[in-house]
Amino acid sequence: MVLPYQIFIVLSVLAISLIALDFIMKKFALHLRIKALLLLPVLLFVCGYLMRLTENKGIVDTGFFLTDFSYLFVYLLFAMSFLLGQLKYWKKN
Repeated sequence: MVLPYQIFIVLSVLAISLIALDFIMKKFALHLRIKALLLLPVLLFVCGYLMRLTENKGIVDTGFFLTDFSYLFVYLLFAMSFLLGQLKYWKKN
C-alpha cells in the first residue's frame, strides 16, 4: 500500500533534484533538448520507483523496468558520448 508520505518524500526529492540540476545547467546555457535528455533518466527513475511502491505485481514489474532502464539510459549516454567524441577527434587529425 502506497502511503501519502512516501509519495510526498519522493516527489519532494525529485523537485529539489530538478531545481538543483536546472541551476547547474543554466550556467552552461544548454538547449532545451539537451536539458530534457539529461533529466529524462531522473524522471524515469522516479516514475519507476513510485510504481514499485504499489502492491500490483504488473505495476511493480513495470516500475522495476523503468528504474533499470534509467540506469541503462545513462550508460548509453556515456558510451555514445565517448564514441562520438573519439570519432570527432580522430576525424580532425
